[in-house]
Amino acid sequence: MQDELNQPTDIEQPERPDLELLVIGKRAGLSFDEMNELTVNDLIKFVNIYVDMTTGKQKPRRRMATQADIDAFFA
Repeated sequence: MQDELNQPTDIEQPERPDLELLVIGKRAGLSFDEMNELTVNDLIKFVNIYVDMTTGKQKPRRRMATQADIDAFFA
């Protein structure tokens, strides 16, 4: 178990994640005052959404089921 915790990961951890969040927040168009209003969790979520939008990654959106979907489900 201890060996698993000491294994190096393929993902390089940022040296200063706090500064990286600020830089990405500024690139996303937020002012320092606006970033200060957000909690760290909200800022991280905002940054993730911004990065996903700029890189073209988007989560599949849910849609309302049609009658055909319901019929196929119960068939």
